[in-house]
Order: sequence, then C-alpha cells, then structure tokens
Amino acid sequence: MKKIILTGMIAAMAFASCTNSTPSAIETVDPLQTSDPELWAAQNQKLELKADRGVMENPLDLNGFIQIAIIVEDIEAAAREWSQLLNVPMPEITYFQTVETASPDVMYYGKNYKFGLKLASIMAPQGFIIELHQILDDNPSTYNEFIKEHGYGVHHLGFAVGDRRDAVVNELIERGYPKRVEHFYDGGSWTLIDSEQSLGVNLNIKPHM
Repeated sequence: MKKIILTGMIAAMAFASCTNSTPSAIETVDPLQTSDPELWAAQNQKLELKADRGVMENPLDLNGFIQIAIIVEDIEAAAREWSQLLNVPMPEITYFQTVETASPDVMYYGKNYKFGLKLASIMAPQGFIIELHQILDDNPSTYNEFIKEHGYGVHHLGFAVGDRRDAVVNELIERGYPKRVEHFYDGGSWTLIDSEQSLGVNLNIKPHM
C-alpha cells in the first residue's frame, strides 16, 4: 500500500512539474531579437582584435577628444548630481528626438529605426562635453543594445577629426570595426563605430564638435 501511495505521489509531482514548467525559448525570447533577425545577427557580430594591426594611417588625435557619452536610467537625477558634484549650473534637458520626431537619416546598422532619447550636455571650459543620454522606449537602438549587454554606463567616446572624417571611418571599417550608427545633418555628422568588445567602449567620429 505504501509503495502504491508513493508511486502516486511521484506521478502527481511529475505532472505538476510538466504543467508548471517555464515557457519555451520562443515564448521568452527577447522582443528586440525577434523584431529583426538580421539586425540581431549584426549586433552579435562582435570584433575581437587579437592580431597586431599596426598604427593607423589616419589615427585618432587626442587633441580631438571632445566627448564622453553616458547612458543613464534617470537623466534628471543624473544631471542634478553631476551639476552638484562639479558645482556647475544644472544642464538643460532636451528631447533629442521622440519616436514621432525621429530623423529618417539616423541609420542603425544600415537601417532606419525610430527611438526616443533625452539628452543633457555639460560643457567643460576647454570645450570637452559630458553628455548624458536616457533612452525612452524599447525600440532597437544603439542605446538599448548597450543597456542589454552592459547596463547603464559609458556608451562612447567622441573624437573630432576634421576633414579626415571619411578617411578615419573607412579605415576603422577596414580594420574590422562595424559601423553601428551614422547620421548626417546640416553642417556635420556623427558616426558610431562598434568597438565595445575590443576597446570596452564605442567610438564617435565627428568632423567637429
């Protein structure tokens, strides 16, 4: 009798385990992954630079190091704290864009994706900028890609390279770095080079501030 009862209990536990099991991988997969398989494939083609490629013909210039961009969860709180730490005025917080106002010229891995972003900039006397970013939605973007992989933190370093912009960007691509974001606008551009895996941070190549 005890053996029969024990067998029944084991069967009941097995049935409960089957009915309460976790959803399949298809049901729990990240929505950003399923939104565009090609995009997700591009995101996962990370570069590991193990070979010595030598000095660039068009190197980045430390004199052109102009920007550090940080993704934060709460831009109001972060901007207030930065201003208090540095004893500078609270920076203006603006909507860089919303999903409704996203520029069709902002390309993410070669495709246009709409996302919303808040922005605040703290300008140092020497012209250097601490830039704060807060992403406003879950749409595919370089910001959500970074948060997914690293959490909040330093997203990119910006370098002004003048009229060498095309030469620098093209050489970085030839060196093996994917072009993550590109945006041309009146009077300038910004191009994000995907260098997280090898450098620990992305690069933003600009003609000027």
